[in-house]
Amino acid sequence: MAGAEDQFGERLIAAREARRLTQTELAQKAGLQPAAIGHFERNRRKPSFANVRALAKALNVSSDYLLGRVSDMQGATTAFRGEEQLSDADREHIQMMIDLMRQRRDGSGE
Repeated sequence: MAGAEDQFGERLIAAREARRLTQTELAQKAGLQPAAIGHFERNRRKPSFANVRALAKALNVSSDYLLGRVSDMQGATTAFRGEEQLSDADREHIQMMIDLMRQRRDGSGE
């Protein structure tokens, strides 16, 4: 189990670099302090579950990828075919559409 824990920092670095983000940019996207990203990447601190989720969302990967439960970042990043080719703005637009559809559904009582 220690091996998977040690992978978190490596996986975080790999995902951050794949997204071409600095530690500071990732921290801003995830709502964390830049120093925290450095600690997580060096496995000096373990992130809380909420922080793992925030990092995964900011990086467009699954929490399972960051936690070492799945091996492929590519498969972990996509919910739909071709999603990996979308920009962050495109992904945000799609998320807004999903949220709107969910609100309409929940508001209509269906």
